[in-house]
Amino acid sequence: MRNFPDLKTPYRELSLEEIMNCMFGLKNFETKIYIEIINHSPVTVNELVEKFDKDRSTVQRALQNLAMARLIYREQKNIKNGGYYYVYNAAPFDEVKATIKASVRKWADAVITWVDGIKTGQD
Repeated sequence: MRNFPDLKTPYRELSLEEIMNCMFGLKNFETKIYIEIINHSPVTVNELVEKFDKDRSTVQRALQNLAMARLIYREQKNIKNGGYYYVYNAAPFDEVKATIKASVRKWADAVITWVDGIKTGQD
């Protein structure tokens, strides 16, 4: 007969950054960009480049990944004498929280189903 160890539920407080990285597959820098946009939107690429002291291409790649995750959206602003630029806004955080909750519930249900299906020699 196999003895199972005394299992304790590991738990620690998670930061917003850790939750966002896990749920949306983000890198730390992308999460920092997202939080900056939440707090200061709308923002431009140039503002983010200056704030984080990163290459423009690095910031644009982070913005692209955030847009693909549907956490931000961009809006074109036309310049009076011609040309345009983009500003970035965060998706409503209530929608992001709803997505996180739904994903966690789905994952938890799958884990519970899996655990219920485990057979031991005692069943």
